[in-house]
Amino acid sequence: MSTEKNKKESAPIAVDTFFVRIQKWYESNQKKINYLTTAVLVVAVLVVLYFTMWRPNRQKKAELAIFKAEQYFAQDSMQLALNGDGVYEGLLDVISTYPCTKTGNRAKYEAGICYLRMGDFDNAIKYLKKFKGKDKLVSVNALGAIGDAYAEKSDWNSAYSYYQKASKIHPNDLLTPTYLYRAGLSCEKLGKWAAAEDIYTTLQHEYPASYEAMDIDKRIAYAKAKQGK
Repeated sequence: MSTEKNKKESAPIAVDTFFVRIQKWYESNQKKINYLTTAVLVVAVLVVLYFTMWRPNRQKKAELAIFKAEQYFAQDSMQLALNGDGVYEGLLDVISTYPCTKTGNRAKYEAGICYLRMGDFDNAIKYLKKFKGKDKLVSVNALGAIGDAYAEKSDWNSAYSYYQKASKIHPNDLLTPTYLYRAGLSCEKLGKWAAAEDIYTTLQHEYPASYEAMDIDKRIAYAKAKQGK
């Protein structure tokens, strides 16, 4: 017994504690840790510079670049608005040069509207779908314009889908009645008379003062007649 007790008492005390192991691990990986820390700091500095200097500077340049194009857009000079006049840049140049700016995003919407008015419906859809709007009315109008482009292509399923989106995303008295009405007409083209009746009834009840609701009872009656009601 005494021999065993002496052996236990004489056993070396473990000094490889948790903190010592951490220190050894750090010493063996010190170069990697330093490289990683430096990389993180560099990325952080670049992010700060991007948001405080580079991005605002690009935004200012984009606003200067789009100025003349938007004047042409307001004058319904679609070709000049899109492609520029040889001296000033057009919307397509702004989109290409300043794609990540607010101005570049706005140019996508305006380019889509230009193409829609020019009858180039595929490009209208392409650019309007790229647009990411925060303004409520512009967002609604962008979706409705995509619906218009699909309607011009006689793609009534897609037209109906986008008119529905436009009528639901940000309900308002200015645009919602228009796109509800067009959604109903798209349903008629698809032979979906019950859906058309529901849409027209919604328009009648929720937007009774709108221009589209003036004779909506006739469209409701027509949709009911098509269902044999």
